[in-house]
Amino acid sequence: MPRENPLSSLSLFVPQIFQDVQKTVINHRKNAVVLRKFQFQCSQFNDDNHNFGENEFNKEFVRNVNKILPVKKGQANAERVITFIATFVNYCQEKENERGSDSSDTIDNDSTLLSRFTGFLLRHFLKGIEAKDKNVRLRVCQLIGLVIDSIEVIDGDLYEHLKDELTKRLLDKESSIRVKAVEACSKLQCEEIGKDIVEKLLGIMQNDPIAEVRRAVLLNIDLNENTIPHIFDRTRDADASIRRDVYVRSSEEIGDFRVLSIETREKLLRNGLTDRDPQVNKACSNFLAYNWVQHANNNLLELLKRIDVVGSNVAQDALLTIFKSRPDLMQTLNFDESFWESLTIESVFLVQVFCEFNKEDENKLDEVLPEVSKFALYIQKHINLMQEAFEEDIVSCEFIVGQLLIISKFLDYGDEIGRRKMFNLLREVLMLNHVPDDHIESIVEVMKKLSIDERDFARSMAEILNDIREKIETENDQGYKYQDELSASILNLSIRSGSSERSMSTIDSKFTLDDEDRKLTTKITNIKCLNIVRYILERSEESLRNNPSMYGILNEFILPNLQSPEPMLHELSIHCLGLSCLLDQRLTDDKFGLFIYCAGLTNPELQNKALMVIFDIVMMYSYPFVVENIRQGDQILELLCACLHNENPVVLATTVEGIAKLMLSQMIYDKNILKELVILYFDVETATNTRLRQCLSYFFPVYCHSSVENQRLMLQIFVPSLVNLMDEYRQLKNKEMIPPLQIAQQLIDWADPSKVVKSEQNEEIIEYGAHADIAIDIIKELFRETNKELRKIYCLVLNKLNIDESAGTLRFKKLTLLTGNLKTKKPLIDAVSRNALKKFEDSILRYYNDAPEPLNDNELEQLKEILEFIKNVHEGNNLLFIVNLKINIY
Repeated sequence: MPRENPLSSLSLFVPQIFQDVQKTVINHRKNAVVLRKFQFQCSQFNDDNHNFGENEFNKEFVRNVNKILPVKKGQANAERVITFIATFVNYCQEKENERGSDSSDTIDNDSTLLSRFTGFLLRHFLKGIEAKDKNVRLRVCQLIGLVIDSIEVIDGDLYEHLKDELTKRLLDKESSIRVKAVEACSKLQCEEIGKDIVEKLLGIMQNDPIAEVRRAVLLNIDLNENTIPHIFDRTRDADASIRRDVYVRSSEEIGDFRVLSIETREKLLRNGLTDRDPQVNKACSNFLAYNWVQHANNNLLELLKRIDVVGSNVAQDALLTIFKSRPDLMQTLNFDESFWESLTIESVFLVQVFCEFNKEDENKLDEVLPEVSKFALYIQKHINLMQEAFEEDIVSCEFIVGQLLIISKFLDYGDEIGRRKMFNLLREVLMLNHVPDDHIESIVEVMKKLSIDERDFARSMAEILNDIREKIETENDQGYKYQDELSASILNLSIRSGSSERSMSTIDSKFTLDDEDRKLTTKITNIKCLNIVRYILERSEESLRNNPSMYGILNEFILPNLQSPEPMLHELSIHCLGLSCLLDQRLTDDKFGLFIYCAGLTNPELQNKALMVIFDIVMMYSYPFVVENIRQGDQILELLCACLHNENPVVLATTVEGIAKLMLSQMIYDKNILKELVILYFDVETATNTRLRQCLSYFFPVYCHSSVENQRLMLQIFVPSLVNLMDEYRQLKNKEMIPPLQIAQQLIDWADPSKVVKSEQNEEIIEYGAHADIAIDIIKELFRETNKELRKIYCLVLNKLNIDESAGTLRFKKLTLLTGNLKTKKPLIDAVSRNALKKFEDSILRYYNDAPEPLNDNELEQLKEILEFIKNVHEGNNLLFIVNLKINIY
């Protein structure tokens, strides 16, 4: 009995399958089994033509697939069909693997039913990969990706063809198509022949403007030693979801964090823990507290060994995050006597962060910290080790001592014996010749805690400073005495031997060298003393008038070093004098002129320090008070204006930050300074000054939207600032500068009345029609401007303004007068400008279909000003024409 020919029912059977799979995904597996069986039957009816039945099935299959290609993304029926296609190919691959080497469905050794089917399918899809219809391009890329993902082997020529076409779609103008192209390209990654695809995907991940496309690359690109650095760079991506996914994917796929370099670990933690988005921060915290800690066997000391604790600026935040996320780990910590006897870098850091985390819980601290007397012995022990350490170990020893000094801030000094012992120990430490700066800061803070009150603190520290200076002077005196005795002995010997002249020259050279050493020692000691003074002043709150010891420190350590030729001593003394002025108004009156003088010098470091002091004083006593009551206080504004043109980026950034604080505090209200800040923000010369740009990026929206008065100031300088920046853009012809239209859009946002913070006090005085005033000023500028390109930009800016009925009748009259006369007296040349102006006119007139209200006398006077302006411009143009005519005649 002959077999039934399945080709006779082909045109009914396959469409029925496609019809069924659109209803639900539940029947996909069953339909895939049925369709695979039907495909196999068709492949058996080849007649005289090789593969005839198989080809007929393939044609019918793609005919049905073609029906969903133009369907928009998101249509449920089409998505189910695509899911079924992937299910069918997957099932075919399963059957292929089961059949193994069975040749019943093969034509030759290198070709199988599945390979021929998928080859036909992929080549068919490639025909539509450059279709005009964006839906077809999207569906084709989507299907190619699903088919490639479902099969194990692909023909070499077809692979190259797919790679070429899909990489072109990576640059498609439609972002949704680029996403599907990324997903399809990711299936073609391989170590040897797919390197160029990986490079293109990395380029897309770094440069594509659409976050969804960058995220698609991040989630699909292979993780290896070449791609990991680029993936971790996305922790600074502009999109928060991408930053979060870096940590989610890394925790799932990288596994043991020890495969990463210390620099990479530091970068990951720093970027994640300091991220302002809470979801990113949480992902990084989980990544650290669970993944990394687990791979360190839940041993925090082991984890800290894998982080550069000494050189890290994020290790403390990382450990605090672990304590917060994993309180169970804190229960396993044991700070017994053996722990304190064998401190290491990691263990001392662990206990210091533990104390910081539990600083509000005094009972918890009392449980883990030893008595003050015993703790002082631990500090003494490690100070001795630090002094005896070899050069390669000195950093580790200094770090341990520094951590112990920080921990000493958390001790309970109720025990008088322990308190005295700690006081004497810290006094001895400060007397050492070499004390790291961070140690000094911790010691001064502990010394204040050990003192009865602020006067006792100042007195104790003054005594220590005097002892430090006396010690150096005593050593120098002993050195001079020894030199005198030595020179006399050598001179006597040389006279007897007859070589006095040569011996004396040798002695002079040795003494000169010793003098240089003594000068260097004195300089280092003065720097050390000034650093101590700085930390004392930073922790002092009582007025100098009520603290005689502080006046002694001022006269003996600060004022003498103001005359020092050493720049570092000069800067430190200026800093300390500035801190002193914050504690004494009379001292400010006496020394303010010195800060003004130093801020005008050419030494950038000293200038920067003086500016910081000036801003601190003004913030402390208020700008009006300083101008009216402090000598030379009225020179501040002039000084700040000069510093805004300083070429040194650090000085310029300090000036901008200080001015921003004063303006936000309502101490300075000056439109010229605000205009300078706007120009600096968009100036191409400040593009590399990150500190300045970040400050102003925060300042402008906060300043302009925080009060009506601030926004009025921005409205006043809107057009003048835009004119200056457009002139600069025209003169430089610099493509790196932000385009004027983009600058104008940013200024419009800052000057938007609807964004002003509303309150009961300012709701009535917010001028919602203020953008109409900007339009009036811009149209006036169109009368004056002659450059065609700039006039075009002005016209385009007009349509970016938000002008509605709140502008009022008077402004409407002004705008109609100006635009009407502009078209007749200063007509626009190019079509773009004319169309933009016409659009602006139409947008205004639609708010005034009814007859405008009558104007009062004051408003009529303002209209006269507009008419006078138009008349003056017209007469000026006529005069210019006559002058040009005479020049041409003669």
